[in-house]
Amino acid sequence: MKLLPVLMLPSLALGMPALADTLDDRATAVFSAAYADTCYSAFLEDGRLIEPPRRYAVVSPMTYGDAPVPMEVWLFRCNVGAYNVQSVLIGYTEADGITPLSVASPDLDIVLEDPDDLDSAVREVRIVGWSASQIVVNAEIDTAIGELREIGYWRGMGDASSAAVWRLVDLNFRLVRYDVDPTYDGEVNPTTLVLFD
Repeated sequence: MKLLPVLMLPSLALGMPALADTLDDRATAVFSAAYADTCYSAFLEDGRLIEPPRRYAVVSPMTYGDAPVPMEVWLFRCNVGAYNVQSVLIGYTEADGITPLSVASPDLDIVLEDPDDLDSAVREVRIVGWSASQIVVNAEIDTAIGELREIGYWRGMGDASSAAVWRLVDLNFRLVRYDVDPTYDGEVNPTTLVLFD
């Protein structure tokens, strides 16, 4: 049996995948590279995360092919306000690797009786377009049914807010419900603007 010279061992080790390279580490590397300048409430001064991401194991139904696909989804804390926590969505599948995920939401035009007074009555709420974002607010994932839910508080008491539900299909979260309460009237009375179910 021929032994390798000791000097060759380090060069061999450099070509091997690191044993400590876990999915969490890889997802954190993607998040850190993409959001270091944007998510100011996520990082310590030395670049480490303030808190670890929340990781969810889900199964995505597919509209093509036979079998559902296992998937990992992370919610990385991004920015924190008085009553809202923004999180970035990152996903992993064996076929696609680790990628940021986006979700769709309607863009709203809220017409007030008195445009200069937020407390005035709402005359009309119109959907004027759609946008995609990798950030969700006060979000949770229900792994049993593959749903991502968020609620954004426009005011801390919750009398003005928006809420969305996305369902996992074909490796993406598809918007199925969007509610909005645009009135600063002290009452929690949302209206459903979007419902696909």
